[in-house]
Amino acid sequence: MLLLALFIVAPMLDAQQLELEKTYKISRASKRGELSGLDYDKEAKTYTLTYFTGQKKNTFKYEQYVFDTDFNFIKDGEFEEDAEKMKKKFKWFRFKGETYVTEGNTMENNMMGTLVLKKKRITSTYKWLLGGYTSKTDILEKVKPKTDDGNTYTAITSAEDDINGDLYILATVKPKMSAKGNEDVGAMRLLKFNKDLDLVKTLDFDFPYTQSLAFGRALEVPDFDNPENTGVEGMVFVFAPSNAMGKKKADPNNNNYTYIAINADCKITERFNFESPASYWRIDEVLTFDNGDKYFYGPAAAGKDKYFNEGVKPGFGNQNGEVKFKAVQLLKASGGKLVYITETSLDEFKAKQQFPPNQKKTPDYNGREFAVRSYEFGTNGDLYVLGQNYDKNKDGQIKRFEDVLGFHFDTNGKLRAQYGLDTKEAGVTIETSTQYHITYKVVSQLTTTYACPQQLIEGTDGNMYWILQEIKGMREGKLLTYPRIGRITPGSATMTDLVTFGKGAGYYLNPNYPTLETDKGETLVFFGADKPGKELWFARVKLK
Repeated sequence: MLLLALFIVAPMLDAQQLELEKTYKISRASKRGELSGLDYDKEAKTYTLTYFTGQKKNTFKYEQYVFDTDFNFIKDGEFEEDAEKMKKKFKWFRFKGETYVTEGNTMENNMMGTLVLKKKRITSTYKWLLGGYTSKTDILEKVKPKTDDGNTYTAITSAEDDINGDLYILATVKPKMSAKGNEDVGAMRLLKFNKDLDLVKTLDFDFPYTQSLAFGRALEVPDFDNPENTGVEGMVFVFAPSNAMGKKKADPNNNNYTYIAINADCKITERFNFESPASYWRIDEVLTFDNGDKYFYGPAAAGKDKYFNEGVKPGFGNQNGEVKFKAVQLLKASGGKLVYITETSLDEFKAKQQFPPNQKKTPDYNGREFAVRSYEFGTNGDLYVLGQNYDKNKDGQIKRFEDVLGFHFDTNGKLRAQYGLDTKEAGVTIETSTQYHITYKVVSQLTTTYACPQQLIEGTDGNMYWILQEIKGMREGKLLTYPRIGRITPGSATMTDLVTFGKGAGYYLNPNYPTLETDKGETLVFFGADKPGKELWFARVKLK
């Protein structure tokens, strides 16, 4: 009934070579169902694949396949079990009933720019074919918070604690019509509301001059009782000088940025000023670590003649709304102090280009908007920023992802190299559909409107292995991707050619489990299936 196929792999000269490849045909029921869980038993050295094939209220039907670490089939089985028993058996099974309801808070600025708080009810319905829940949100109540003087607020950014329902809002005070009571207009204030929308804490940052928020982000903590939720243990902010309230209230030094960290009680735990090389710095991400280190990364517009609030804006001089940057900045903070801030110009990016030796195209970063896919650190402290260039249409929408780029920074924030990869797939036309009540809207688009998944894996030799998933097509709403691997040598800041796996035989990576855990030393295991999803594919690759 089930067929096991073994491919004998001939020796290869490439650094990343295919060591072992096997396939296995699953049942029709599993193929129609959903791979809901994949478990690796380190002691037994086995992989267990669990496919949901049906559900009736709190009872689930599923099929399982067990393989050893050389992908030899061991056994399979059909099961029907109660949800409570499955929760104890599978860590990935997060069933809470066919439907469940939670209440929380959210906020928005209305058409007048006034902060409005909202209580919301979220009804979640389980879809076993999706392996999770779909949600519907209803708004229950609205509140407009005011200052003691009767002024309202304009929200700038916010964070919601999913565990206790607290809501943190950074806002500015709005003016009111009367001449009195407007003394604190424009003040930057942090508001904390509890789950009942009672104001429980306020924090004024007491800036001597008007500020713009350059970056704000919640510091999240996991909810161990519900992995889908996160709590808030604090927030970090970066502020930049602004002249929005006039020259008299503007900092004469328009590069005088301020970093602030607060805890869950809205108390400032870290604060310092620093000189930003550019007056406009669009911070895309903060990377935080348990030792207190924080890294801020993002592109910047070189020059010091403007304030942050009047810096580059989408659409200025560009019909499709794309911003052209002049540099990239990287800041490291530790223990509440500035460690470094660096600026890398486009000329330096150009001077430090590196490509696979046999690649003809030489893609590079030219200041256009760039979609970051991941941030990775090596054990030596080097930072790698991986992403992809893209083009926009006249409406400002992404129409095509293009070359893949990697930025390599050393432990002092200096650029070591810019790696450029030429993607192989030109894109194919696919159709996607969206349901509107009883009708569907079908849209034709190219697969190049999706960014390529990618990641770095460090070997025990200290080298970094770059895995790029090329997009070949789409099946049932999921991208069909195959892997290409190249090696980065951190010491010399160079890289090898990329080696392709799976494409020739028509196998594609599983979108949820593209790689599997292994104890086979310097190897990487890819997992997927053929395009119809009938035949599983395992491939073990030697990294060196």
